[in-house]
Amino acid sequence: MIDAAPRSPVTLTRSEGNVGRVHQEADEDALAELAAASANFGFLLPLEPLLLMYGAAAEADAYSHPDRALAQAQQFAAVLTTESARLLGPEPAAGPVHRALTELRRSSEPAPGSEAGPADRARAMRLVQHCFDLGVWYFRLRTGVRDALSFVPPAEWDDASAGSLHRQVTVREPVTSLTTLVALLEEYVPVLRRSFDQRTPAETATSASLRARAALLEADWRVADLLAVAGWTVQNDLDAPHELPARGVAVRSMDQPDGAASPDYVLLVDGRPVGTVEVRPHGGDLRAAMARTPEIGTPLTGSAERRMRYAYVTDGVRVLFRNDDDPEPRPREVFTFHQPDTVALWLREAVTDPQAPTFQGRVRHRLPDLGDDGYAQDSLRPVQYDAVRAFENSLRRGERRAMVQIAVGGGRAVTAATAAHRLLRYAHARRILFLVDRVELEMQALATFEAYSGPGDDGRKFTELYRVGRLGPDAVPSHGVVVSTVQRLHNALSGGKPASGVRYRFDLPPESFDLVIADDCHRAASTRWRALFDYFDAPVLGLTATPNDQVLEVFQDNLVSSYTFEDAVTDGRAVDVAVYRIGGLPTQPKQAAETLEEFDLDADWPLGQRRSALSGQALHAALTAFKEGLPSMFPERKSPGSGNVALPKTVVYAADDRHADEVVATVIEVFGQGPEFCQKATSKGGSPYLRLLQFRNTVELRVIVVVGLLTGTDIAPVECLLFLRDVKSANRYFQMVAVGTRPVALAELQAVTPGASAKTQCVVVDPVNVSRHHAARSSTMPKRVRRQSACDASALAPIHDAEVMGRWRSFLRAGNSPDPELIAGTKVMTEMDVRSLRSWAETLAQPPHGLTAERIWSAYERAGVTVSDPRRPRTPKGPVDLLALVRYEAGLDPRPRPYRDQVFDRLDAWIDRQERRGRSFDPDQLWWMETIADWMAADGHFDSTSLAGVPFTLRGGTSGFLRAFGEQGGVHLLDELSRALA
Repeated sequence: MIDAAPRSPVTLTRSEGNVGRVHQEADEDALAELAAASANFGFLLPLEPLLLMYGAAAEADAYSHPDRALAQAQQFAAVLTTESARLLGPEPAAGPVHRALTELRRSSEPAPGSEAGPADRARAMRLVQHCFDLGVWYFRLRTGVRDALSFVPPAEWDDASAGSLHRQVTVREPVTSLTTLVALLEEYVPVLRRSFDQRTPAETATSASLRARAALLEADWRVADLLAVAGWTVQNDLDAPHELPARGVAVRSMDQPDGAASPDYVLLVDGRPVGTVEVRPHGGDLRAAMARTPEIGTPLTGSAERRMRYAYVTDGVRVLFRNDDDPEPRPREVFTFHQPDTVALWLREAVTDPQAPTFQGRVRHRLPDLGDDGYAQDSLRPVQYDAVRAFENSLRRGERRAMVQIAVGGGRAVTAATAAHRLLRYAHARRILFLVDRVELEMQALATFEAYSGPGDDGRKFTELYRVGRLGPDAVPSHGVVVSTVQRLHNALSGGKPASGVRYRFDLPPESFDLVIADDCHRAASTRWRALFDYFDAPVLGLTATPNDQVLEVFQDNLVSSYTFEDAVTDGRAVDVAVYRIGGLPTQPKQAAETLEEFDLDADWPLGQRRSALSGQALHAALTAFKEGLPSMFPERKSPGSGNVALPKTVVYAADDRHADEVVATVIEVFGQGPEFCQKATSKGGSPYLRLLQFRNTVELRVIVVVGLLTGTDIAPVECLLFLRDVKSANRYFQMVAVGTRPVALAELQAVTPGASAKTQCVVVDPVNVSRHHAARSSTMPKRVRRQSACDASALAPIHDAEVMGRWRSFLRAGNSPDPELIAGTKVMTEMDVRSLRSWAETLAQPPHGLTAERIWSAYERAGVTVSDPRRPRTPKGPVDLLALVRYEAGLDPRPRPYRDQVFDRLDAWIDRQERRGRSFDPDQLWWMETIADWMAADGHFDSTSLAGVPFTLRGGTSGFLRAFGEQGGVHLLDELSRALA
């Protein structure tokens, strides 16, 4: 404990309403005696004796009179709340201090007359410890020192042994007991309170200085909570005994006597210092702080160990981590601190293999090149071989995200199994997570791993060598491959409350996996699921047949290998698509209401919107035209529209379950067949998977009606797709078309379609103009593939700045300009405008120009034409930044400025206007506004749906935003802020 420092006498004046009483001066020794008798609150005497009185009283009564202790704790909170407002301003910042004060003030008292039980005592003891924690915060706020202060439970609170940590703290034995001293000084409390209430608020300059200190203390409080949740025992420097009571201990450092810099925490595992934690106030530059961590020393370590292996820098919200055992140590953002057991495992691995002590090191030094270990190129398909090799090279370079495009039929599952097998065998990966988005895909993945056998395994299957299983409710297996749907994993990490977002789970921590493989990552990387990638501290491999801009952004544009639909058609892995359009319908398509099918959620249609679908007379006419057009679609078939079994297997896409019922009835009517001819496969129509199995394997069922994707259902004999409702997303359209593009052996085809001679194409029948997406097959084209080959040498050759600027101006002179209204600044940029700018920039990146926004902007910077704001970090430039250069070249702006600078200038101006109107914002609200501005600066557009993505989900997403600003005011503010930043 810190001894109470000498202080000036405190005058305690008795109430003048008490007749016969005279003014007296309190005995200063009595207050000092109280401070000495209190095991936990004596250090507050020099700062605020009233807090000492209430804290000591709560401490004295917690065990014997919990109700009185609670009342004293509430008074402690009330005094500290007033003092905080006096020092920091009228609105204390929302955060852990605010929450602790609120909990104390709102604590309900036990029922009157009820006997205090163990639960009441435990609650009172916990609230006393809250008072202590708040008192420490107040001490550090007022003094600015980091002296070690530890809570010491009084002897009667527990049965701690004499040798325990708590009993090692020596407290001077008082002459009088704590309870007696509290009772003797109780009559002076009103006088102290009156003196306290008469104080004036701190001066503005003092408040500003204290607010800055308070921000750091708030961050430190959050960091201590994060460490405790991750399993670290947080202790103060003076408490650290030689025999530590836990495997992982986070020791809060004190200022060193020589003034040398020291970390805020030193992490010890099994008594050995292994890492440091630097705490910065919210909004601080974490990477700059990380850069100086190797220079930080601590009295707990010898000079030889000053550069410890693991370094963290955090503001209590973001956590930056660097592992100095990696081949090329780089800071990376992690969800939270790693657990002590994880760090202990890392230390053991470093001893076992000092040359490759980490997973990344083993990938670089222990993983042989593909082909060197028996994986001959002819044992895998070329697309699989190229994909695995490109991904492994990406891992060796230390890249955290990589994506592979493999068209339908290219063998994504085998590619994933090959990559997992090699990393388990050579890089000694402990666990690999394989994510899918459907239960049927999960079962297919398990079957693929069970059937897979790698070279050198003597014919043994994957599951004989490594454990493979589904993610269950219990802890994950200690090794092998864990397969899960994104829905089940999200449910596990949200505690069964999806709206609350991803939260830390101790038995499924972020370091659970060495690698995450996401199949169909174009769906798993959607706004709803991408938080899973940010939760796990592991590289992510994404597999997809249809990459899009959204998933490319999630995977940091690192498309390392591409095998397109056109490639698959050329290789015979897919059949081509032909479109048969139906026009001249008697009525326009009606608007069918959306229903969300469990069987296949069509996520590209937001809930509440309606989509175009054919019904009634128009539906009958479309199906009649389909029947009459079959001879021209399949001329080699005999009477395909007469009900003959030569009618191709056909999948019909309906809008919803009710629409599917109408379609089934109309098909049966138009073709004059019985109920076995056409049926629906939806979640409301019995078991859809059994129905699809029947459709694939029988002759009688010719037409199946569905409402979404047939994801994971391989029905190769399908030759015809009929769209009776529109599809908003081009990406989704190509996924739906892919169902019919799988090739099929003639025997298999003729087993269910006896009149067929071969499957040469997939016919898309289109009465609703859904095939407009075919005009530009952007979702099947390779984008920005990173290849490591000699053919890239010319593309990477240096270009002088003058040539860059010349190419750029030539590009503009050729008429390649964005929307004139965007250039003139007369319209607010929409999401569609941003997409248009990205497409425009992709054209610029193609030959003969071969320019990116970053390269052009850098040339202008070096020429001195534009200069970024020094207050803000320089970030890579994107398509939206090019607008400023277009305006400059058009003579509309004297000096181009980065889009990020413009957005944050608008934010500063808007906040300034609000403050002049008397409105202020707490740090939590400022975080939301600054993060929204950061999102807009990076993406070019922001709307309310963006709140469902990271980093907003780390603070509750939409619900967190409304909690910060209020239900009514939040909606209005978001709209106003979006307009102000645009």
